[in-house]
Amino acid sequence: MTTTSQDSRYSRGLEILRQIGGENFDAPINSLAETSVDLSRFTVEYPYGDILSRPGLDLPLRQLCTISMLLADGSAQPQLKFHMAGFLNAGGEPKALIELMFISVALLGFPPTVNAIGLIRAVFAERKLAFEPIEPSAGDGSTRRQAGLEALDRLSGGDVQEYFDGFAAGSPDLAQLSIEFAFGEMLARDGLEQKAKLLAIISMLAASGNRAAALRLHLAGALAHGVTREEIIEVLIQLSVYRGFPAALNAFAVAKDIFAAGSPTIAANVPPPAVVASRADRLERGRATLAETSGSSGDAVVRSFDDVAPDLGRMIVEHSYGEVFSRSGIDMKSRELSACAALAAVGSATAEIPLRVHINAALNVGATREEILETLINLTPYSGYPATQQAVRIAAEEFSKRG
Repeated sequence: MTTTSQDSRYSRGLEILRQIGGENFDAPINSLAETSVDLSRFTVEYPYGDILSRPGLDLPLRQLCTISMLLADGSAQPQLKFHMAGFLNAGGEPKALIELMFISVALLGFPPTVNAIGLIRAVFAERKLAFEPIEPSAGDGSTRRQAGLEALDRLSGGDVQEYFDGFAAGSPDLAQLSIEFAFGEMLARDGLEQKAKLLAIISMLAASGNRAAALRLHLAGALAHGVTREEIIEVLIQLSVYRGFPAALNAFAVAKDIFAAGSPTIAANVPPPAVVASRADRLERGRATLAETSGSSGDAVVRSFDDVAPDLGRMIVEHSYGEVFSRSGIDMKSRELSACAALAAVGSATAEIPLRVHINAALNVGATREEILETLINLTPYSGYPATQQAVRIAAEEFSKRG
């Protein structure tokens, strides 16, 4: 590479960084240069000069995809906050950041989403941005199955039936929740433009890793609903920056099969549930379960998101506690211990506060400290010692608070 071409990449990258970073846009790279001049230069040349400057996607859409990828990381809060602000600097709408959180709930779960809401609040506060909370959904929630089937049709493609058959035989209830909650409540929303939603979904799934079946479903859906092959390729190239080349190469392998298939969409036939519960029923059950496990007011949790998106608080109580934790298939102590194990195994920054919550919930429903520690120590062969050590450290801190 000649010096001239290297200078061109750097200049081009610096201009994109200026658009995203706003005032003091070069502060992060200047700070990095104090330790490594080369890495500081690479950070401008490759992500910004080579990738984000490409003409295949406009900059606000690229930023939305970057945010989606960083949400899947779970431990990149400074970078996530930087790119949230960068999305606004590039001309993105504040409301789109909140709407992205609903997609995050469906694909990544509540912990990274709740953590990201805190970052969005901070970005809005720093910009003195007055934000009108997103209006909560109307109705009693009884039509979410139909909404889910319609969203499934808009967002997926290929052999949808085969996708659902892969887990519906083991758990028809999971198939139903996938239709009603993931698609019917989260992904059915119309607050994001269709292409942005499809590419955000692809970004989250590809960045999560090991989500080939779901990624295949939504890549086919994107192609079937107006996203071009070239736009998908741009997103997956960008993935190499924010989640590394292994994730990008694996996603390209899935995309290659979808590009070659060109098969028509086969709709899924998921039988309706025998009993359809109302939103009020789910909320009542959720409040009771939350009170049993955490001693917390369900209303307080519901209201805690009133400043940005009241529906997020409602969904934590209604879905997590009213539809999942309240199930009778295992006792509450086993359910809380499994939650502790799952959060500790994730080991991300976004899982730390929920882990503390569920350690205390496990104690509240009768688990002993020894049972919690044994649950965490059991992770060592599967998640490694550092993740387990961190989880036990958190548990010890929570035990000490209770005396």
